[in-house]
This record gives sequence, structure tokens and C-alpha cells, in this order.
Amino acid sequence: MLYWLTVLERCRGLSVPRSPPPIDTIKIRDGAPDLLEVSKFDESELVYDPSTLAELESVFGRVRLMDLLSHLNSEIAQRLLAPETDRSALRHDAHTLLSVSGSLGFFELSRRCIEMEQACLLGIDLVAPLRAARSAAKGAIAAIGELEACAIAATTEACAA
Repeated sequence: MLYWLTVLERCRGLSVPRSPPPIDTIKIRDGAPDLLEVSKFDESELVYDPSTLAELESVFGRVRLMDLLSHLNSEIAQRLLAPETDRSALRHDAHTLLSVSGSLGFFELSRRCIEMEQACLLGIDLVAPLRAARSAAKGAIAAIGELEACAIAATTEACAA
């Protein structure tokens, strides 16, 4: 964890995106789901959890963790591109991303993908959940880019010393 806190300290000038809180569950009234409630933005949560990254680094090592983050970045870039009329593709993309992003500590993206998957399965309007998922995906891509840049800078500094 010390490494990721050090990376965050060195990158203080970079803006670390923040995430919204988890979505409330879909409310069921008289056996039928109400409209999906999209949660509001909360400035107190990070897009990713530094302690999760630190734990993963201790298990896999820094090089493998950076490889996993690069894979997540590639995966995000390929997902959620279908139009909102293609519920099957969007549901599959959301399900794929919620798993991989959640396991790497990108909880905002994971939560937003849960919203998308639920909306697809329940036949609820996809405009708001898709917009939120795409926004979370952009935030995750930006955060991964910042983490990669900071890790390179930290490695370069360590090699120069």
C-alpha cells in the first residue's frame, strides 16, 4: 500500500477522478420494478481504491499489476460502444466490465455496469444508466493513464537514484 500512496503523493498535481456512491437497489412495488434510480455524484469516493491496488501489488507484483490495469484499459475501450437499442450487447459488455473492474478496485465503473446490466435485463430505459456507465468508463481510463504515468515516473526516479 505504501507504493500506491507514494504514487498518489507524487501525482498530487494530477486530478484523481471521483466516483458516485453505489446505486440504490431497484425498488419493487406491487411485484413490479420502479424506474432504475441512478445515484448522484459523491465527491468523497475515488474512482479506484488504492488499498485494493496495494493488495494486488503485494500478491502479483508491480509489473503484473500494471499489466492487469493495461488489460482493463483495453477492455474498457472495447465496451459500451453499442447503441442503446442493442440491449444484448450492452448487457454483455456491462457484465464483463463489472467483473474485471470490480476485481481491480474500480468500484465506480463496476457499480455503473451493475446499473446497466439491471436496466438491460429489466427493460428499463437505458439513457441514464448508459450515460453514467460511459462516464465512469472515461473516468477509469483517465485514472489508469495517470497511474501508468506516475508508475513510470516513480520507476524512472528510482532508477536514476
